[in-house]
Amino acid sequence: MTTAQLPSGSASAWSMALYLCGTGFALWALIMVLQPDPGFAADGPWLAMFWALQIGIGIAVLHGVLQLMRRLPKLARWPAWLLVAVSGVVGSFLLAPVYWLFGETLMQQALGFPATTDDDDDLVAPLGFGLAAMLQEFSDIVGPVTAAWLLISWPQLYGQTSTSPLVAVPQAAAPMPAPLPLPSPTESASPEPPAWRAALPRELGGDLIAVSSELQYLRVWTTRGNALVLGSLQDVEDGEGAGGMRVHRSWWVSARHVRSIRRSGDAAICDMSDGRQVPVSRRRKAEVLARFGDGARYEMPPAPPPTSTGLVQNKRLSPTWSDTGL
Repeated sequence: MTTAQLPSGSASAWSMALYLCGTGFALWALIMVLQPDPGFAADGPWLAMFWALQIGIGIAVLHGVLQLMRRLPKLARWPAWLLVAVSGVVGSFLLAPVYWLFGETLMQQALGFPATTDDDDDLVAPLGFGLAAMLQEFSDIVGPVTAAWLLISWPQLYGQTSTSPLVAVPQAAAPMPAPLPLPSPTESASPEPPAWRAALPRELGGDLIAVSSELQYLRVWTTRGNALVLGSLQDVEDGEGAGGMRVHRSWWVSARHVRSIRRSGDAAICDMSDGRQVPVSRRRKAEVLARFGDGARYEMPPAPPPTSTGLVQNKRLSPTWSDTGL
């Protein structure tokens, strides 16, 4: 959903957190209604706590795996649905020992709830913590976890185009009445836009101001508003090239919309054309100043008032980049 103006950063992250909490709660409620067998017999409140832990930790791990995968250049070019599916399988492998410890160690051994058995379980001794137990747990959870992860991500995946390279199909030759003039460099065909740009609503235009990362999504600000789309800052860096730069692990800015740079402790802040204040990380500060130092204004903090001793203060009338300490 596109809005003309929305608060930056925290409001968007809060809305994403609410979405994840809402879907997690809906999944928890569905499980409490269906009452699947967790492998032990316990009262309702204990089961509610057990499934809440399983779902909460599961969503956190799956989001972390997906975000790490999107930071890898080769994997970031995969279709979005494939990334989500693979992250579900990888996340299931990481969750297998956690889920086993919850069920076997916490609920059965620590809290003393008896294990539930069926006819097949009576013939096989329970497995202790080890590779065999982890592989068994993985085979039990990989299907449900991956399916639930795809279901949670479906609203964001619906309508997204594939990020894999498109192959141009040559058209059949047809008689031409006259040779067409060669296109100029500016008129030559350009490659297909990346998926995150293609997902932007048309009413926002294409004049970017800044882009921030929110989990596996991007909050994109233009001169006409902002929208939330699926993507990573690596996609923005690769697609926009010299048109801007990444000033923070969670922020990219357009070079033509940087109005000034000012000190913020040991770091700095980019003041953008729409009034937005974008933080500059310490390790990227030198690179940002080298890029925008000549075209952006650096604002010194106000000088302290004269002391009562009457000593003349050393005032810098024309601060430069070298003497500001940045």
